[in-house]
Amino acid sequence: MRRTLLGLFLTAVAAAGVAGYVAAAREREFRRLVAAGEAARARGELQVAVEAFSGAIALRPDAMLPYLRRGDIYRQRGELQAALRDLRTAARLDPTAPRPLESLGDANLALRRYDRAAECFEAGLRLDDRSPRLLYKLALARYQGGRPGAAIEPLRQAVALDPRFAEAHYVLGLALDAIGQRRAAVAALR
Repeated sequence: MRRTLLGLFLTAVAAAGVAGYVAAAREREFRRLVAAGEAARARGELQVAVEAFSGAIALRPDAMLPYLRRGDIYRQRGELQAALRDLRTAARLDPTAPRPLESLGDANLALRRYDRAAECFEAGLRLDDRSPRLLYKLALARYQGGRPGAAIEPLRQAVALDPRFAEAHYVLGLALDAIGQRRAAVAALR
């Protein structure tokens, strides 16, 4: 009886050790693939980066980062539907991160889905309301979507946070001009 219990105990310990080793090896490979994807992306080898991030996703489908990186690459390559799929997954996996929402907004903006883009940027701003870049992108989506008046306040907030943000000043001038405020438009453009 004691030998049987000892045998069961040793088997359980060995199984736990093997499981721990496999989990650690899997995590090392995941990190290696993410690093390889980042390095390939930095070198401009986008297909290699996509493959590395895809491998990382296969190992850990619950990790946000490889979906975000692969989605950004798809967006950069103009594969916007694939980008939307990955970026939606990234946003779902980490609802506290504004970056997936921003990238999702960028993809919708590229597809000229201005209302959806604005929704994504607004969601990102709920997480980080001090981002001049998100404020600018929200305003740009509104402006390009035919709502220049709705673009003015986020642009004013963006330039208040970053007075040297030239693009925000420019779009603010355009939005003010579009609603007939010529003097304010000229001031913003200066």
